[in-house]
Formats: sequence, structure tokens, C-alpha cells
Amino acid sequence: MPLNQKRQLEQWRSRTRRLAFVVIFAFIVVSLRLWHLQILSGSEYRALSKNNRLGIESVSACRGFIYDRHGTLIAKNNACFNLFLYPHLLKNPQRYAAFLVDILKRPKEQLFLYLEKVKQTYPLRPLLIKKALSWEEIAYIEGHHFEFPALVIKIEPMRVYHHLAAHLIGYISEISKEQLKERIFSNAMGGDLVGQYGIERAYQDMLSGIKGERFLEIDAFGRELKLLKEIMPLSGYNLYLTIDVRLQKYVEELLEKKTGAIIVLDPNTGQVLAMASTPAFDQNLFTKGIDTQTWLKLKNDSNRPFQNRVTTGLYPPGSVFKVITAIAGLEEGAVSPYTKIYCSGEFKFGNRIFRCWKKSGHGWINVKGALIQSCDVFFYKLGKKLGIECLARYAKACGFGQATGIEINEAKGLVPTPAHKWAIWKKPWQKGETLNVAIGQGSLLTTPLQIAMFFTALCNGGIMYKPQVLLKVEDRSGKVIKEVKPIVKGNLPFHKHTLDIIIEALARVMKSPLGTGYGSRSTKIPIAGKTGTAQIVSLPQEEVELPYLYRDHAWFAGFAPVNNPKIVVVVLIEHGGSASSTSAPIAKRIIEFFLTNSILDTRYSMPETRIEHRETRIE
Repeated sequence: MPLNQKRQLEQWRSRTRRLAFVVIFAFIVVSLRLWHLQILSGSEYRALSKNNRLGIESVSACRGFIYDRHGTLIAKNNACFNLFLYPHLLKNPQRYAAFLVDILKRPKEQLFLYLEKVKQTYPLRPLLIKKALSWEEIAYIEGHHFEFPALVIKIEPMRVYHHLAAHLIGYISEISKEQLKERIFSNAMGGDLVGQYGIERAYQDMLSGIKGERFLEIDAFGRELKLLKEIMPLSGYNLYLTIDVRLQKYVEELLEKKTGAIIVLDPNTGQVLAMASTPAFDQNLFTKGIDTQTWLKLKNDSNRPFQNRVTTGLYPPGSVFKVITAIAGLEEGAVSPYTKIYCSGEFKFGNRIFRCWKKSGHGWINVKGALIQSCDVFFYKLGKKLGIECLARYAKACGFGQATGIEINEAKGLVPTPAHKWAIWKKPWQKGETLNVAIGQGSLLTTPLQIAMFFTALCNGGIMYKPQVLLKVEDRSGKVIKEVKPIVKGNLPFHKHTLDIIIEALARVMKSPLGTGYGSRSTKIPIAGKTGTAQIVSLPQEEVELPYLYRDHAWFAGFAPVNNPKIVVVVLIEHGGSASSTSAPIAKRIIEFFLTNSILDTRYSMPETRIEHRETRIE
């Protein structure tokens, strides 16, 4: 045999011997393990397999707390005793149904059908059947535990709200079948409580935490014998919001028994200091499990208590929009600060007569006077000169017809144009519609938040901020892991001289005896603002008492102090009638309360950098 082949044969034999050794060693190890399991520990594991079983329990994580800007608690968790049903231990649904009648307050026959269904549908999943048991119910159930082992009481965290800022904070409730199917919430399972609205929904992933697990040895009756292993849950992050609880409470008090919205902002950062919408709702109804009757009553309420009117309420802005029309006229050169237009009390256009709110007219009046006295005819004529495309362009440059970028749900509003009308209604634009838009009527729709963001930019030198609700985030140990800085979206593309003219006019709205806001002037602080009345229906020439739902909406948008703005306030009262007597007085009280209660703190109130106003023209 050649020497080379002999060497290869020896190598093959050596490898074979090593492989055989490994196989024999592995066989010995497996045999010893089987001997240990079957002979030494066989009786123990046979007992476990006959009488006991392994149970895995999910342990709820504590949801993160929500605080205001100064650390005042808004949403927390309390310990709650909840009743669970383990379907795989359910042996006699008829007996269980009879036992649960007084606890669940449902007919025995209905409960029996429910228990039969869950036994077949969810045999291995514990089901929550009642939250927040009373001490009497706990004692009753525990006293019959051995008779009804499928019923287990667990201590879990329950969300508790402080009846404040319901539309901003939102609420949590059990995840729906549709949400599970569409996988809207990552890592969520059936029965989990998730944020359904407001901040609770927007920051679900931060607030929810991470669930834990308990690996248990349980007997055939469902009784826990031994804790084999435990993975502790991790609490959610704590959120600090930009709102101030004191201001929020005061704002909500002013809106009590009214239908409307109020938004308060810091014009130097875009931070939301207060946000209120009425009517509101009790968030705690959802954490305890809202009954069908209560849910339907709230859902079908004609006053729409679930709607956040600040961010999703769409309204004609009324005379507040005259500010944009005035800016467009000055920027386009359609009028100068000295141009005067005659108001006789009406303006005939085609075969229609467009009337001013002042029947006798304002006479010859310039742009400042028209804003101060809110002259309709001045803006009818200016709107006719500018045209709808120009008005729409300026409205969009001021942030209307588009999302502001706030974290919670919002509506975009509508800035009408001939192209939009044709696309939706297949009807041509009528020239008279332009006149209506010029005074904030017609199909023009805005939200209170959009108006507030525009006034923020108007008074701070033209900086357009993204509205900010979240201030900072803390982890479970109290360490700040995120601090939110103001976000600048852009600038109002108007000359500083134009904005100065507008601000001077808005200041005189409040301090001039001719101004529509003069009755709400403050002796403590100089305020600049604009009243607005948005018509719901065309008014007859003679004065009549209109039904409530046909009355005008009342607007006020303003800021203070005039020369160094620290607060922007927008007030909308649905069907409030005259803004001068409804919205403006409320805004005045908010501004005075704000400036006398040190709402802002220096740490978070000012951005690190400030973008200078750019003197550019809109294309």
C-alpha cells in the first residue's frame, strides 16, 4: 500500500474513534438524566403531573403618572381588587351563574350563557369580569373560594383621574377587538388597558410600562402551591405636561355651564398652559368599566362631550379673520395705513346687499379703525379687491387649513378656494363668497388652536411654533430622560411694519372707547385682542330673539402685555351671541389671573434661541 494512502487511512480511523467517544459520552449523560428523572425523582414528578400543573400569570405594570409643569399630580394609580375568571377551572357554569348574580348584577340566564361561551372560546385565558370589588364582595367571594376555584381576586393598579383637563389628558380602557386585529398597540393583548384618547393615547408606549410574569405551581383546583419564578413588571415613564393646574382649574370654572373652548399659550415657546373644552366627561368611568347605558348616553349626547373643541371643533372664525384680511391688504398694497373706505352700513354687490353690523355705518374709516370697530363693509370692499385666491394664500401662510402638529388628535380646518369647491361640489365659485370669507364667514372653518397659534406668531415677532404639551419625561427612578424644547416651524412671511400696525390696532380694540373690546379692558394690564361673532344663520333685518342653536358663536383672541407678551388666550363660546359681553370678559379674567399667580417658571418658559423676524413677502 502506498505511504500516502496509509496515512489517510490512519487519519480516518482516528476521527472515527473520536466521534464514537463523543456519541458514547452523550448517551451516558442522557441515560443518567433519565435515571434521575424516572427513578430518583419519579414519584415527585408523577405527583406534579397528576395533581398539579404549571401556571403562568401576567403581572400588570403600573402606568406612569402624569403631572403638570410644577409637579402637581393629574393622573395616578390606586390599588384595586379585581375579579378574574379562569375558564379551564369552570366545572359547573350553572352554579357559578347563580353565585355571580348579586356580584355582577346580571340575570342568571344571561350569566350562564356567557360562562358557557367563554369556557369554549377562551379556555386558557383568565378573564376580568369585575373591577374595583367592595370589601363586602371580597369577603363573600373569598368565603366561597373552595366551592368556586375558577374565581380569583387579584390586586392590580387602577388609573385615577383628578377630574381635570379631560380632553387633553384623555383616558384608558380595555383594548377593543378591532384594535387587536389591526395591531394599533404594540405588545398589547386582549384585556389590556390602553390609552384611547388624548395624552394617554399619544404617549401610550411611554406610559404603559412592561408587564411581568409569575410562573406558578398550582393544583387541580387552581390553588397556588409554589412560586417557581417571577419576572417583575417595569413601571411606565412619568410625564410632565406644560399645563398649570391652577390655571386649568380656573379656566374650567369660567366655562362651567357653557358650551365652548379655551386655549391658553405661552407665545415665547408655543407651550399650552391650559386647554378646556365643555361639556366634558368623567374619565374615571372608563377605568372602572363603563356600562352600556352610560356609554350610549354620552355617545349620543347632542352636546358632544367627547369632542375636544379646542383641537377638533371647526367654526367660522368670524371677525377674528379680519386680521388676516387686513394683513393681506397691507402686504399686497391694496390699502395703506392711511387709505380710507366709506361704510354706509351696507355694500351692494350684484343683486345682493351685504350689511355691516352697525346699521348706520362707520363713515370714512382706515384699516386700523376698521379693526378697532370691526367694520364689515371695509373688509367686504377690501376682500373684493384682493380676491379669494389671495385671501386663501394668506390664510394658509398664517397656519389655517393645516395641522398645527400638536400631539393629540386635531382637525385641519378648511380654507375655501374655487378649485376646492369645484372638486367637492362641482359648483363654480360665486364672487359674493369672497366677501363672506373676508370677514371670516362662509365655508371658512378653523379651530380655536389654529387661531391661538396664529396670534402667538403675531405677537412674538412672527415666530410660528409647534404647540407643545409635553414638557419632560422621567424614568422609573426619577431621572429625566427627555426634556422637550420649543420647536419652530417657520415665520410669518410679512413685514414687521405690517405686524406693528396690526398690533397697535388690536391694542386699541381694548383701550379705545370705540373698540369692540373696550368693555373688557383691564386696569391692571394692557391687553391686545380681537372680538369675533360667527353667524350660524342669516339674520333678519329686524331684531328678533333667536333660538339658542341659531345664535352666533362668540370669539375672542388676544395677548398681554401688549409690549412684552407672555400669554395668548382664545375663547370660543358656542351660541354665545355678542363676543364683547361673553368671550372678551372671560379672556380678561384669565389674563389677570395668569399675571398675578406666577404661572410660568423661568426654567422652561423661554427657548434657548430666538429666530429673528424675516422681512419676506408671500408669493
